[in-house]
Amino acid sequence: MPSLCETCENVRYICTARSRFLLCKLSFTNAAYPKYPPQPVVRCNGHRPRTDADEAEPDDRCEVG
Repeated sequence: MPSLCETCENVRYICTARSRFLLCKLSFTNAAYPKYPPQPVVRCNGHRPRTDADEAEPDDRCEVG
């Protein structure tokens, strides 16, 4: 099942050699949003769809961390 996080402008992909995590940037300023929400997220008040300029394949958006 797809997750809303995959299409949200508030996500940051954190990738390791074995895993990919979806970090919610809203968690930096609002404790109501978990830093790493359990996936898949099917409902979220903070979801903001990415614009076409923000679109990228998940592998292209990974940061090693």
